[in-house]
Amino acid sequence: TTEIYTLSLHDALPIFCMKESKEKYQEFCQKIYVPLFSKPWWMDAMCGADSWDVWLCENNGRIDAAMPYFQTIRDEKTYITKAKLTQNNGIIFNQLPTSKQATKSAFEERVINQACDFIKSKGLDVYEQQFHFSFTNWLPFYWQGYTAMPRYTFVIEHSKSIDTIWNGVSSKTRSIIRKGAKNSYFDYSLGMDEFYREHEKVFIKQNMACPFSYDEWCRLYDACINHHCGQIICARDINTHRVASVIFIVWDEESAYHLLGGSIPELQNLDTYEALIWEAIKFTYAKKLRYDFEGSVIKRIAKSFREFGATPYCYFRIRKVFNPDILREECESSIKALSSLCCIGGK
Repeated sequence: TTEIYTLSLHDALPIFCMKESKEKYQEFCQKIYVPLFSKPWWMDAMCGADSWDVWLCENNGRIDAAMPYFQTIRDEKTYITKAKLTQNNGIIFNQLPTSKQATKSAFEERVINQACDFIKSKGLDVYEQQFHFSFTNWLPFYWQGYTAMPRYTFVIEHSKSIDTIWNGVSSKTRSIIRKGAKNSYFDYSLGMDEFYREHEKVFIKQNMACPFSYDEWCRLYDACINHHCGQIICARDINTHRVASVIFIVWDEESAYHLLGGSIPELQNLDTYEALIWEAIKFTYAKKLRYDFEGSVIKRIAKSFREFGATPYCYFRIRKVFNPDILREECESSIKALSSLCCIGGK
């Protein structure tokens, strides 16, 4: 067995090593399903072409698995972590067909052990990646001292009929959708600049800065349009024609993702956002794609996705802290938070 450790520009290796691994990864992505957020062009757009790399696990010339990753430095500490607007990366397996669970589990353990060796070799302070929900066996990571935080996304499968999907929506949400549809019409021609200006209002209303810059948005939008896998849709007030809510949908070969969206604060009373989401679901259903809400563990958001009849899918945020100073700081922070709760509770 031969394994290739593909290092990033942070390591003193010739650039051609990274280039060669990315070329191999491009070929890998053409042969098997790779989720949208791990595709090379997405990583280029959201990380920068020189700020991401890929670890390849090769066995006799065959790529058994790949792990694209974004590496960055914060406060002089080195992290492998999640890039902006990138739901997941993690290990992508390329298993040979087998009906034996024991064979599959042994394969995954071997690959994960080699990935852990690679991660250790990087001299990181923190490793943290979110894995696609199709990754279900994190036990080999546990044996290597990693932790996993379960997260949830919400998914509507395209295998159901659109009528069945509609019947699965709660009666309350169906009523809101009908109201919003009466108050608006849908526009597929909203421009990139206008989308950003309108979407930014969602955060301004909450006294928050938009979590991604205009330049980052432009890079992502251009990349998605160039790869024919992105669509802005907005709902406009039927009377004033003002933008009342916006959404940006992206997709790969199997799933569509509810990447960005929200109601424009001053027109929330029109209840157009739920109607816009339903329009997006129908738009992607026609493409025979499942609809992935991208999930949230925030109770209010999770409940709103649930109202559309979406099924919760568990995925993992897998993490290991290698720097004892960071681990100590995190433990002290947790103790302070617990102490504050105890004081509030009068204990």
